[in-house]
This record gives sequence, C-alpha cells and structure tokens, in this order.
Amino acid sequence: MGEYILKDLSRHPLRGDPNNQELLKHSGTGNPWLGHVLIAPPFESHMQLNLTGPPGSILGLYYSLVFQFGKWEYKLEKADEWIEVSPAHAQFYQLTQKQKEDLEGRIKQGLVSVSQSIADMELLLHDQRRYKEFLHYLGYQEKDGKIDVNEDKEKVSKRTDNHSLKAVFIDQVDAHTGEGISMRSIVSRWPTLITDFMTMEDEDMDTSKLSEKLKVSKAEAVVLVTKNKLYQEWKRMFGPEIKNRYDRMEQLLQSRQASVDQYREWLKPYIARHKLLKEGLSASSNRGSKTTTPFEAGGIATSSSKITLYVWKDFLVPELFKGGSEDTAKMLATEKELEVDDDWTKKNLIFGEKYGLINEYSWITEEWVKKQKKSLFKDRLMTKHKVYYSFFVITLDRNTIRMPSGEEYDDGVFDINMIVMSQNAVFTKLLELRAKQQEMEHYIDKLLGIHKPAIGKQPYAGKESTVSKILDKFTFPLQFAKRGPYERDFNDRITKIYAARCAQERYAPIVKYLKQKMGVV
Repeated sequence: MGEYILKDLSRHPLRGDPNNQELLKHSGTGNPWLGHVLIAPPFESHMQLNLTGPPGSILGLYYSLVFQFGKWEYKLEKADEWIEVSPAHAQFYQLTQKQKEDLEGRIKQGLVSVSQSIADMELLLHDQRRYKEFLHYLGYQEKDGKIDVNEDKEKVSKRTDNHSLKAVFIDQVDAHTGEGISMRSIVSRWPTLITDFMTMEDEDMDTSKLSEKLKVSKAEAVVLVTKNKLYQEWKRMFGPEIKNRYDRMEQLLQSRQASVDQYREWLKPYIARHKLLKEGLSASSNRGSKTTTPFEAGGIATSSSKITLYVWKDFLVPELFKGGSEDTAKMLATEKELEVDDDWTKKNLIFGEKYGLINEYSWITEEWVKKQKKSLFKDRLMTKHKVYYSFFVITLDRNTIRMPSGEEYDDGVFDINMIVMSQNAVFTKLLELRAKQQEMEHYIDKLLGIHKPAIGKQPYAGKESTVSKILDKFTFPLQFAKRGPYERDFNDRITKIYAARCAQERYAPIVKYLKQKMGVV
C-alpha cells in the first residue's frame, strides 16, 4: 500500500526540512526524480509568526492577507479547515455546534422522507411489473423499458398468448366464483376439464360440436362453453382496464421519482453545510492533542480552528534562452506547451502505486485527469508556457480564549511555507483540490443512496522509454543525460537562481506584510 507523496508538505518548525521523509528523499540533490519534477522546499523559506490580540484581530489579519494575495495576482484555494468549540463558550457554541445539531435533525428528517418515498415507489414498481406481464400476455411488446399501449390492435391480437391468459383466468378469476362452480372445485367430476378448457379455441361456442371435437360428454361441453363465454367477456374487459392502470401507474411512478429526486436536491445543501462544519475532534491526531493542550483549561470558554491555504504563482527564471530556461524559450517561440500530465507524472505522481495521488483517491481515472487539466487551464489556475511556480502552504492555527472576568483574547500562528515547484507538481496538487471537491459530491450521493459504480485503482497504462528506465538506475547525476524537461542542476541553478529569486520576490514580501500588520517592523 503506497502513500501520496505530496499529501504532507509541512516543515519542522526549527530545522525547516520537510516532515515527510519520503518527500525529503526526493527533493534534494542527486535524487532520481531530478529533471522529471521539481519540488524544492528551501530551508530558509519557512517561518511561523505568532500574534496575540483582541477579539477579531487574527481573522482581520487573515482576511487582509487573503485580499492582498489577490492584489499580488496569486491564485489561492482553501485546502482544509476545522473548528472546535468548548461547551463553556456558550455564545460561540450556539453558533457552531448547535447549528450542526440542527442540520443533523433536518438531514435525518429528510432522509426518512426519502426512504418512505423510495419504499412507496418500490411498491408501485412491483405493480407495474405485474401489469407489464399481463400486457405481454395480451400481445403488447416492450421497447426501451416501456410498453406502447396504443399499438395496432390487429398486430397485438396476433401475438396474444391465450394459454397464459387462460391460466390467469382460472387462477385469479374463475377460482373466486365459488365452490361447486369454479373449474378447480368440479375437476373431480371431469378430470380433464381444465386441460380441455386450455385446448379450446375462442370460436368454440357450440356444445354439440365441442362434444364431438374433444370427445367429452354433453354436460362437460356445456360447462366448457359457459366458461369460454365468461373468459371471452373477461378478456374483452381486462385488456382496456390493464392499459388504463398501466398508464396511471406510469404517471404515478414519474411523480414519485420526481419527488424522490427533489427531496435529495433539497437535502444536498444541508449535507454540504454539515460536512463543512468539520470538528477538530474528528481527526485522531487532534483528539490526542486535545488531552494535553494547555489551551483547553477546565471551565474556560475556548475555541480553536485551523485553516490551510494553497497559494501559487508562476514565474520565469531570469536567464531566458539559457540553461533551464531554454525549454521555456522554445515554447514561447513555437507556441507549444509542455505537458503537465506526461507519462512520468502519471506513472509516479498521479497513478503511481507507491507515491501517486491515486493512493488518496482510488476512483480517479485518466479521463478524469484529462477533464481536470482542460478545466484548470480554462479557469486560468495554471499558465501555459510557465513551467515553474512558487507554491505556498499557509496555515493559520487560531485559538480564542474568554476569561471568567469577560476579557477575550485571540491567538494565532501563521505558518508560511514556500516550495519551488515545476508545473507537473503544481498540477498534481491542484488535482488533489479537485478530487476533494468531487469527494464532497460522492459523500452526499452516498448519504442519499444514489448508487454509482465503484471504480477501483486503475493502473496507468503508459510506458516510459527504455532510456529513462536506464538513467533512473544511476544514483549519481549524469551531466550529459536529460532525464526530463525540468531543471536538473540542483546545487547551482535550483538553489542559487530559482529558490533565491522566489525567496526574495515572493516569500520575503509575504513575511514582511504579516510583520507590518502585526506591528513588528
């Protein structure tokens, strides 16, 4: 069982190196991924800034930063969020936890309505199947799951199954005429009575001729002709009645299906709101930390929350038409774009059994990836011809404390984590966000009983070139070999040009902005 390598991008608060050991192995010099992808988290581009202030000061700083990112032309999305409120904080608890409980009540009530509607619809479907069976006996044919009751009568009469209709007549009509009258009750007198009735033609209405034809007594012939007349009259009345009932059943089923669909649509916003009110204690790591955190003092009104943002922006290296920028320059000149979902990326970062995104979301497919790729460029979340990005993971840990005296404080820790990435790595992280969005729909559909075929892990069918396979076996860097389309010179170009420029032009302004808002500089 593998693990998605880009899931955890967090850093050690003092050393600055990634907490994810697998990522650490693949993000430094001499690693076999160089050239195929760039994931470089410089030690110096990580900082935690703490501010304690009056109520609302942390959220004010947070939204100020979010709006500033827009002015700086960054793209940003919320990657995760949770909130936890102690019952002692009555006002805030009512706004959050009580709201969630109310949503749970509405969802449960709505699910009961959906369940009852589905049960009613199943009964209607059972009756409809029975009516279809009768219509088949009468000669009507089914097309695309429905029966055309207005079909030509002559064609229908030629296909009529009299044998089955007579069986229905004997079992469900004649059987209820009473003891001593029904064929089943008098079969002891004429053992072949039912068999003779089944072999009769619709035109057999003369007792004398029927007696000679079937070699039966006159008494039995009289009974058979009488039953045949009753059968013909029943069939004449039965056909139109069944057609009318089938039409009414179709209308009822459409109405019931529409009500079930509407109930589900009504519930979707409530389920989504409930899901978004994610409690901190829903994660096992948070449950463990809450037992030892100094903020959760007994009887003190507290609340805590955590928000994680993904922020990114493309950049061009300064030396255009030189070194690692040669590919970018060629693309600008020829109007071609580098594939963000090349074979290597799919085999390792997306569908790789060891490190791929598919370990986190087993339902993703190549078709889904293609669709998301088209959407990401259309929405301008990624830029064509720009193959390198500065990618930030910004986390806000916020704690609110209300003292018994009425004083209230906000404490927040902003964790700024910058990583230099190639476009295929950013593409994989954005696929992660899109998969989270899709998971919300999967969660809602599952809760509402909307069954969809489960898709297991789909191994990537692409093939790497023989040269790439050979080169990846070397642990030392080969200067003459070009493993992939991205920069391979880690010690000189990546650290001194790519990372240094991003640190100066991207990371430093964000840190400076927060410090200025905090009143530090």
